[in-house]
Amino acid sequence: MSQPELVFLSSGPDGMAELVVNFGVYSGREATPAEVERLALQLLEDVNAVEIVCEQRYEFTAEAEATVYRVRVAMPGAGHRAAELRDTVAAWAEDCIDERYVAP
Repeated sequence: MSQPELVFLSSGPDGMAELVVNFGVYSGREATPAEVERLALQLLEDVNAVEIVCEQRYEFTAEAEATVYRVRVAMPGAGHRAAELRDTVAAWAEDCIDERYVAP
């Protein structure tokens, strides 16, 4: 079974494009507030505003259960640039993972 992409483009609740980071799959943990702030500062070099949501999602079946940590990044007024900023978000995620990985 292959692992999901680290960062992918998705349609947010408002229909605007957003970037989703499968943070926990690769890091084994949630993103810290300092890491989220670092991402925001990096993105604000290219856009006027950014919204970052860190979520802890639970998935259950009769055979298994999982906790998924994701980071969702929306750029109000600049959603059309989400694909262009994917590399910035991916580089941030890779740096965070390299700095601190928590084994399952």
